Amino acid sequence: MNTIDKQNITIWNLTYKNIDTELPSSERVEARKLEQMLSYENLVASYKIYWFIGIYKEILEGNKEISFKRIVCRMIANAWYPLLQYHLSFGFFDKLHEVVLYASSRYGFDSNIKEKEIIDRLEEDDDRELNRRIKVFYNMVPYRLIAPFFVEELRGLKDGKKNRIIENLSNEKEDVLYKIVSENRERKIIINDEWFRYIESNQAIIKGWINYKLIYFLQKRNPNVPAIPLKLEPPYTRELTYAKKIWRYIIQENVGVKDIYTNQEFNVENFNRYGVMSIDHFIPWSFVLHDEMWNLVPTFKNINSSKNNNLVPIEKYFNPFCDMQYMAFNILIGLKKDKVLEEYLNTCKTLNISLLINKGESISREAFYESLKNSIYPLYQIAYNQGYEVKDIGL
Repeated sequence: MNTIDKQNITIWNLTYKNIDTELPSSERVEARKLEQMLSYENLVASYKIYWFIGIYKEILEGNKEISFKRIVCRMIANAWYPLLQYHLSFGFFDKLHEVVLYASSRYGFDSNIKEKEIIDRLEEDDDRELNRRIKVFYNMVPYRLIAPFFVEELRGLKDGKKNRIIENLSNEKEDVLYKIVSENRERKIIINDEWFRYIESNQAIIKGWINYKLIYFLQKRNPNVPAIPLKLEPPYTRELTYAKKIWRYIIQENVGVKDIYTNQEFNVENFNRYGVMSIDHFIPWSFVLHDEMWNLVPTFKNINSSKNNNLVPIEKYFNPFCDMQYMAFNILIGLKKDKVLEEYLNTCKTLNISLLINKGESISREAFYESLKNSIYPLYQIAYNQGYEVKDIGL
């Protein structure tokens, strides 16, 4: 079960302790202002945290003067993967989601494009609609993020008057994270030297703190989605070598094994026709973010490419999937592949797999199917609700 509060975040048996008090103290800056800027009460939309992430990354690149547009381009680039690859929700009325979808549609970029490529393309683009959407973020977040530095000065003021006051105060006071300035019709921020050094010197801890805040924000809006801590940035590698070795052995030792999508045997003729053996994640990898055996089945390379990052009709393919998994499970017990079998503990929670491993015994088909169904069906439904498309790739 996923739970969330201000002290701990528990996500699929992973607990992230409250680290608010662990930001390094400093004699040069008032570090607690960072916590005030991204306090739980302020995390009502994605804008502040992604604006701060943009500033943080610019500081790591050595930049002290940063245009509003540059930071918003970073916001879009950093939100790209959670939104497009992992289909996470930022909230129904979130404008960052809208501009990411617009940019994705305009450029035709896939979800795995590199962050720098997105930023460079966005900065250079003079598309009127894109820039209108980008400028929406100029109006509030650059000012309201640093409002905790001016609590007394802003007390009782109407919202419409606050931006000008915040901009003026940011240039008058010496302890503010950044100044807001306008030059040649372009708005930008200038990072305070002491804050620059503080963030640069403590970058690893601050990154962990930012990730904690982002996990909190995303978990509140995606309470049933697994592995959110692994979906903040795109992993670029998968480890399927061992899975391929196991499935190749299973196919070689069991003549007549058929691909669950095409119902074609794994043999030389069909390898020539549909491509070499390839490992498929039944529930898309971008959703589960692991390569555990219980979600893997062999297929043909061309079929796997066609399936891509989609779901398949569950009622049509679940039983063939279970047939394949049940066969593999029993073979693994016979081979005493304890490490691989232990992966099933993460999904077949109603089965006493530890006892089966120790005794080398099998289980009934019905019990195995029911246990796998109780895990696969909820994951499938959540993925579908998150926007994963259903595609029938069968022949």
